[in-house]
Amino acid sequence: MHAPRVLAVNPYIYDFAAYNFWSSPLGLLSIASILRHNGLPVEFIDCMRVNEAKRKPDGRGPFVKEKVPKPEILKNVQKPFRRYGISPDELSSILSAREEPDLVLITSIMTYWYRGTAEVSEMVRRAFPRAKIVVGGIYPTLCYDEAILNFKEADLVVPSTDIGAFYRFIEEEFHHTLSFKPLFDDLDVLPYPAHDLLGNIPFVPVLTSLGCVFRCTYCATPYMYKKMVRRSPGSVLDEIAHWHDRGVGRFVVYDDSFLYSSENFAKPLLRSIARLPYRIRIYNPNAVNAAFIDGEMADLFVRSGFREVRIGLESIDPLVQSSTGGKVTRATFERAVKILKEAGYGPEQMSVYILAGLPRQDWRDVKRAIDYVRSLDATPYLAEYTPIPHTPMFDEFKDLARFPVSADAVYQNNAVFPYAWEGFTEDDLNWLKRYAKKTGDGR
Repeated sequence: MHAPRVLAVNPYIYDFAAYNFWSSPLGLLSIASILRHNGLPVEFIDCMRVNEAKRKPDGRGPFVKEKVPKPEILKNVQKPFRRYGISPDELSSILSAREEPDLVLITSIMTYWYRGTAEVSEMVRRAFPRAKIVVGGIYPTLCYDEAILNFKEADLVVPSTDIGAFYRFIEEEFHHTLSFKPLFDDLDVLPYPAHDLLGNIPFVPVLTSLGCVFRCTYCATPYMYKKMVRRSPGSVLDEIAHWHDRGVGRFVVYDDSFLYSSENFAKPLLRSIARLPYRIRIYNPNAVNAAFIDGEMADLFVRSGFREVRIGLESIDPLVQSSTGGKVTRATFERAVKILKEAGYGPEQMSVYILAGLPRQDWRDVKRAIDYVRSLDATPYLAEYTPIPHTPMFDEFKDLARFPVSADAVYQNNAVFPYAWEGFTEDDLNWLKRYAKKTGDGR
């Protein structure tokens, strides 16, 4: 019997706003790579197309998009609603031009994006009635029961934490033995994600760890990964060299604890990168912890190619800081900013995340944090709170939201501002966004 032919699909999404901030379907590409190592031929359809004419020099860019009617349950949200990525008609044409695969893999990432995944799975079923369909990703991991109901065309809905169930499904359905079945916490064993399936590779996300040593109350990482596992510095360096040899110069570090135990990981890795015979550019969408930034680390950021440093502050209210995780204080944050300045980073190269829209938060607290960050010559960046299932903050405040966030994941979208109240309205949030960009109207 032939090895099952595989088609992997990164579906289009529906949202009020979306932008490619170095995003990539990393889990799906990793699965594709594992299957290729087992001799399975894999093809890929990326519905999340970027408008290349507007892509920035750092690799970010807007998705192609089209305004569409809002679903009935979101009709009262006064914002335009769009589909991001290619149209259903274009996807249908792409599917109809392909030979029927044996297995179709579809990812479902943000919990409130499930509608796009459901539509794509239905289109795949119509196009390939005999194919087996597997849906996995973050949404099935965090909202498994809901995902089972929404993905009716799927033959298997699998949480990202249960890769074993996926392997068993392939072996049982196709009577095909997989000789290479790594667990996802075997980070030094996992093959590099199959970025080559995307064609153009404007950047490569580099996953350097899973899990996190911290326990922020708004974050689901501790639920999805019970312990932190980390790659060896040599493994990360080898991957950078692999993709650099294929023309990639931009790398995006995804690590919730990148600077933790830096003497054993971050510093050796960055020293090695700094010694490479070529220069690369590094970006860190996941904020680094200011408490671990010292003079040597700042120097290594510069020498290894960090184009900017994104830092987590979250709030300047000590009560909020302690209740969300207690990772940083004003003193440690100010010390880190001072050190980064001395290393040569300017205000536009130090982005500071400030949480906005937390349950019971007052908008004035966010304004004070913005003013504080500006007073230190850094750039404030609002991170709007997203209620995520299986987090302490979600469990504590789910019944206070103005939408039933535990009943339907579509309401977990930060764009609908689930925790707006009289002390922090949508008008307040919109003003804060302008204010953070130095275009406030002078409240």
